[in-house]
Amino acid sequence: MSPSRDYPLYEKMKKRSPRAAAWWIVGDRLYHLGLPMTMLCVPAFFLVYTQTEAGSEWIGWLVIALVLSIGLFALGIYCKGRSYRIAMQAGIDINKFQGTGC
Repeated sequence: MSPSRDYPLYEKMKKRSPRAAAWWIVGDRLYHLGLPMTMLCVPAFFLVYTQTEAGSEWIGWLVIALVLSIGLFALGIYCKGRSYRIAMQAGIDINKFQGTGC
């Protein structure tokens, strides 16, 4: 089971709109990959940035990692939003699942 609080909506999507469910699962995985990566990269970036001697070697790699993690996070949000739009077109009332944390 997914740690997402809107997982019951995914279960409903699987039955009524498999295309929406596919977008949801991709978005959920990307979101849960990008969020912790971003949370780790931001403090690491500032730690390396303040250490001027050692920072020059790692700063470029951390910028790339930070941009990549923010990109994964944003792409996950986009995919989940797309799944919600597809689900609404299929007649699924996503507001019913609002109390579960969508």
